[in-house]
Amino acid sequence: MTTKLEVAETLLGSPGDMERLNRRVVRIGFAAALFSAAVFLVVALVTGDVNFYVQMTGPGLVALLMGTQILIGREHGGWALLGTALVVILAYRLVGDESTLIPAALGVVIIASIAMLFVTRNQLWVTVGAAVVLLGVPFFWEVPASDAFAMATIMSISFAFTSAVFNAVRNAATALNRRFQVLFEYSPMAAVELDLTDALAYVGSEFSGRRDRIRGFLGAYPDIVRNAASHLHVVRTNQAARELLEVDPGEELMVEGTSLSQGWLNGIGELLVSLVEGKTYTEVELEVTTFQGRKIWLSMRAVNVSSGDEPDGVLVALADVTHLKEKEDAMAEMIRSKDEFVASISHELRTPLTAVVGLTSEMIGGGLAGPERDEIIELVASQAQEMSHIIDDLLVAARAGMGTVAVALDTIDLNDELNAAVDGVGIMLDEMPPKLPPAIGDGPRVRQIIRNLLTNLERYGGQRRRVTGGANGSRVWVEVRDDGVGVSEKDAARIFEPYASAHGGVVSSSVGLGLSVARQLAELMGGSLTYRRDGDESVFRLELALAKESLFV
Repeated sequence: MTTKLEVAETLLGSPGDMERLNRRVVRIGFAAALFSAAVFLVVALVTGDVNFYVQMTGPGLVALLMGTQILIGREHGGWALLGTALVVILAYRLVGDESTLIPAALGVVIIASIAMLFVTRNQLWVTVGAAVVLLGVPFFWEVPASDAFAMATIMSISFAFTSAVFNAVRNAATALNRRFQVLFEYSPMAAVELDLTDALAYVGSEFSGRRDRIRGFLGAYPDIVRNAASHLHVVRTNQAARELLEVDPGEELMVEGTSLSQGWLNGIGELLVSLVEGKTYTEVELEVTTFQGRKIWLSMRAVNVSSGDEPDGVLVALADVTHLKEKEDAMAEMIRSKDEFVASISHELRTPLTAVVGLTSEMIGGGLAGPERDEIIELVASQAQEMSHIIDDLLVAARAGMGTVAVALDTIDLNDELNAAVDGVGIMLDEMPPKLPPAIGDGPRVRQIIRNLLTNLERYGGQRRRVTGGANGSRVWVEVRDDGVGVSEKDAARIFEPYASAHGGVVSSSVGLGLSVARQLAELMGGSLTYRRDGDESVFRLELALAKESLFV
């Protein structure tokens, strides 16, 4: 969609408005003249009076003049009406009499005065020329000399006075509309004015059913909407709309039904439905593409401000609601994720809890002693420890949301924390790092991070699993590596988000908090936790500050 906006001193304040008004005046005048000529022709045929054939020439010439303008596409109300006045002058000279003198003179003055409303160029010279012609009309009509001078004076003065009044009205309307133009053009709200007259006429030529069935009709025949869009005209757009739609400076906004995106077609379809149903106001949200190819969501509010029955003035206000849609989508995703989280946490807690309940029931039942009882106690302890780890992650996630997670920084032995985490998970590794230097961190929290990485490795890792480590400058690092398929580049950006899982289809019981909690804890301790793909290996890298007293090289 696009159009140039030029503020012009016209009756309605814009070239588009004036063109429509000129077109309407000429076409109405053409229809009236053609009808009058037809009436004279019918009367002449019925009565056989030749005078009616002569009288038919007047409206016939007017119809010919206006019809020619319509055919060549140069409809101008001013020249059409001045031509009509000349035809009236000529017609009276041919068939007029004393009984029609005053009506003819009055008609010429009124028609010529109205014509001056549409003359915007060389208005002064055209007015003077029309007044001079009117001075000579009585003499051309062969009015007696004693009356001709008086009639010529009266016609000229009447024309001048009437033209002045009409001109004052036009100037007042122009000033008022210029204010509207300025408000429209510089409004912070993106606004577009549309003319849907031809589009609605096209829809009417294809649809003849009840108005309340138009929505179903357009839904069943989408090509009707696309073709109707080609008949839509953009009257004007303001600067805010051009910026919102990313229109290049100097580029015209045009409606081309064949190239419009589905979002724009949906909006135009809603406008057509609203107009056919007789509504004044329409509001709809749609996803569209700007002139620069960027997808955005718009709130479109349309008001029919047409003065007549034809929808030649539909004002459309546009607002960018992309950020609101993104928040809505994020909220919907969060609700979906939390629903999945509730299901996952219920499943994940039920597994060790079921084992604890079952094993303790065996112990209570008796009949177990010695090694068997010790083995069951060990299993109960490990399952209870698993539940404790899950609850630890839940507490960290909840406190992180409230900003109350605390860490106690101190010098820690990374080897001890790594070994404790490996033993706690009970995972077999192909490689462990050599002696690691001491780091600055919170021991239990570092152990929780490594435990979550190892748990993730156990669930999703490949066959070859190893942990490496070392120091670089003022940092000490630990990497958990495996040769599994890893995650896609798209999912890599979100695996550290709460409740997110890039392996949802592999293990459905994952809570989706482990990696998020691990990164939060690492950052609270002044470190970092990242993911990357290194050849055929997935690598989670934990970095912490190197303890100052370390002599590790």
